[in-house]
Amino acid sequence: MKPTYRSLPPRTTNSIKRLIGVLTLVWSTGLLCSCGQAQNGLTTRRFDFGEAIALQDNYTAADIGAFTEARGYGWLQTQDLILRDRKAPDKLHRDFVWGKTPATFRVSGLKPGLYKLTIIAGDANYGDHKTRVSIEGAPAMPLLEPAMSEFATLTAAINCGTTCDIRFDSPDNNWNVNALSLEPTTENQPPTVTKERIDNVVWDVPKEDPTQPLLAQFRKAAAPKDFKASQLSRADYLKIIAGEVDFWKTKQNADGAIIDPYRNEEWQYSTPAFAHAAAALIAWDNRADLVESAAKAMDWATLRLSQRKAATSHEDFYGPMLAHALPLLKPHVTPQRAAQWENNLKSIDPYKTYRVGIGGSNWNIVALSGEAAFQKMGIRPANSDYVERSLGGQIQHFGSAYGLYLEGPMAYDLFPRLWLNDMLADGYAGRYKAEIDEMMRRGAITNLFMQSPWGELPAGGRSAQHQWNEAEQCATYEIYAAKALKGGDSELASVYKRAAHLSLASMQRWVRPSGEMQIIKNWVDPAQNHAYEGYSAHSQYNLLPMSMLAIAYEHAATTTGVTEKPAPADVGGFVVDLPELHKVFANASGTYIELDTNADHHYDATGLIRVHMKGLSPQLGPSDSILEHASYRVPANSPQAKNTAVGVSWQDKAGDWHRLGELSADQIKGVKVETRESTPQRVAFDVTYEGDLFGVTRIIEHYVLTNDKVELSTELAGYNGPLRYVWPILADDGKTPTTITTANGIVSVSQPGGKTAQTFAPQGAQSVTVENERYPNHNGWARLGVADYPRGGKITLVIQSKTL
Repeated sequence: MKPTYRSLPPRTTNSIKRLIGVLTLVWSTGLLCSCGQAQNGLTTRRFDFGEAIALQDNYTAADIGAFTEARGYGWLQTQDLILRDRKAPDKLHRDFVWGKTPATFRVSGLKPGLYKLTIIAGDANYGDHKTRVSIEGAPAMPLLEPAMSEFATLTAAINCGTTCDIRFDSPDNNWNVNALSLEPTTENQPPTVTKERIDNVVWDVPKEDPTQPLLAQFRKAAAPKDFKASQLSRADYLKIIAGEVDFWKTKQNADGAIIDPYRNEEWQYSTPAFAHAAAALIAWDNRADLVESAAKAMDWATLRLSQRKAATSHEDFYGPMLAHALPLLKPHVTPQRAAQWENNLKSIDPYKTYRVGIGGSNWNIVALSGEAAFQKMGIRPANSDYVERSLGGQIQHFGSAYGLYLEGPMAYDLFPRLWLNDMLADGYAGRYKAEIDEMMRRGAITNLFMQSPWGELPAGGRSAQHQWNEAEQCATYEIYAAKALKGGDSELASVYKRAAHLSLASMQRWVRPSGEMQIIKNWVDPAQNHAYEGYSAHSQYNLLPMSMLAIAYEHAATTTGVTEKPAPADVGGFVVDLPELHKVFANASGTYIELDTNADHHYDATGLIRVHMKGLSPQLGPSDSILEHASYRVPANSPQAKNTAVGVSWQDKAGDWHRLGELSADQIKGVKVETRESTPQRVAFDVTYEGDLFGVTRIIEHYVLTNDKVELSTELAGYNGPLRYVWPILADDGKTPTTITTANGIVSVSQPGGKTAQTFAPQGAQSVTVENERYPNHNGWARLGVADYPRGGKITLVIQSKTL
């Protein structure tokens, strides 16, 4: 049956009373359930799956509890059941039980007879559930496959005894149920399914804005006396783009596709990214020699997108790059060629072309931003609802008052926000404009306080330490520099300009002699894929950042006269605790640290994972941890060490040593961050880990940051045994080994030709050594520093840069 659709006002209250498909409902109060006596003495039963706080009137709350005879309903299998609450559109449809494996819901206390079964299944934020319902002795039921914000209602007449067992499963291991009712009937109705879409999605922005006091405190601080502007300008974006485009045009095949020189195939969105970057040079740097190369890339990319045959099934990423490239390149080609590009793009059905469903991951945001641009350009009809439905579905990922995208990895916090920021700057004025604008504003401010003094995006999670991390910062900060200037806040515009240039300067450090970059912050030969993700390639992760830099250049047009002023990364004076991302950032006078308080050990260790200081190569920091089983690529047969960040090590009752870096959610039951002092000159705070921590219940770290120095003191509550500090020391960046020395209980590490060294001074340690074994990480290879404290107690490690 063809679905029917309706749209409710965006702020309809949760008092809406509705059960789709049920024609007559009879109610009388029962002690344990919603049940009533109806025709022939049979009983009506109604269940709203979810939590009682969102209970539909006249329904019984059915959670994931097991069946008991006392209450007369419940699940026969509970081990894989999960409750979900989308908080919209209304009480009956907002929450549900979700399962991956089969589970049976039992209702007892019935009078035998014929009942009308009604089941509602759907999800306001996802459209990937497939729910199969079966009842012994009943006809086969149709599969329920609602789209996002769509709710399927199954009705069927069934014969029940005193007990009715309704089984739920899924061919895709992904089923859900919102509501169920059994109503006496005399009509033997065959199973039928109707669908209804309810677009009553509300984007509630948290009232408290934690970025306001952060920014206010920063504005009061005096500029550092040693502050120096970067001397970078808008033109420097084009310089780095030019080196890349000139390299990659030599990797273009006859069709126009960009071929990765190491994978020997077109990879992901390399071709549309190249088209955008080359078009930027044609339009803004008079590079007429690139017209045919850029046009061939457009020919191929628009064709393959229209065919749903994008390289490695990455159609979702093509839209915004092609939307940016089209107006730049169109004046330089024949009308017929440009028309073909537009026709290819017009032929796309976004619901069928893109791979990730509405409300899904960051992919959906990239796709919707491209679709918003196509609508503005007239390529997509103005009445297309893909953008608004997608934005409604994305609400679930913006649960932080700091305006962050909570997919998990740090790189994929800013990545989707970049595309939303670009969409806003391009004039988006749809249903969610006010909410998105406020959340993006907060997120941009938060990013200022997460950026290192070397311009780097925080480490953490997959895709960390890739150069596109800094490129997305360039674009975001240029967008907000322009917004601040337009809004009359020239001082904030100067801060954003500084942050953008810090990010660009970081990227410039990794340009290869051939013009393109190392895609990850090491100098290992790209052919080795050192620290690459399984999806990383030299092509797409060189060209994606060029598309981002082209966006940065575009949005910097109105701020060329804005001069740099110190950013939070330069000034410091703050501690930022982001529990949703289990990260803590602190900075004093440009001495910056990042902690992961509950790490995903596929990518990071728990503890102090990054130390960056002005004037000292950031990779000496250290800037990455060491992992026992990294998900990113490392050389075959590499030696393994326990997960190690900068942190304490202790013995359990069996005498086995454990490291703070090993701790995960299995051991950590709580983390408390307390700020004791936060001025630009001195920052002090404590981090307390609590739980079953390999024989101890509490670990307290005391941090003090001053100019060029980090002091870490650690104590283990109730533990009197020996302790150690263990930390990574960069041994080789893939091009040049570092110089590591140990003298007078102090470890020093420097790079050849460098003017500064990083030192590690364990105070009062009985012995200080550096192990010989080298372990791979994002930055190359690292060795382990070890300081022994046989008597335990409170121990201290001082990390400080020194001039050579």
